[in-house]
Amino acid sequence: MSTRATYQIKSGFGTATLYIHHDGYFQGAANYFRKTLDLMATSDRDLLPCFLWANERAELTGSHETHGDTEYRYDLAKEEGEWMVTVYERRSYESDYFDKVRKTTLIQFVFEYAPTEAA
Repeated sequence: MSTRATYQIKSGFGTATLYIHHDGYFQGAANYFRKTLDLMATSDRDLLPCFLWANERAELTGSHETHGDTEYRYDLAKEEGEWMVTVYERRSYESDYFDKVRKTTLIQFVFEYAPTEAA
């Protein structure tokens, strides 16, 4: 079964929302974010293009609400020069409500949840 999620990125250029059909739970999202941060470290690009380039399954969508079957929503925005991530989880399959379950820096989220790769 797929764990669907949307990722809303707010930057100086506006807001964009992306949808990924698989691996939307914390560890999967952290892996998407890790790949994004790795690409940002080797380029002069911002979070949005790097997220799209690093994660081939990501597709632009209208908003969090466009996909009614998502289980997680991730909001990413810069606060005082640092990328922050706020995570929302659907209360239940029967509910349209999402509860805020986590807010932290993007780097801390990746550190806590991204799987480490074997050498």
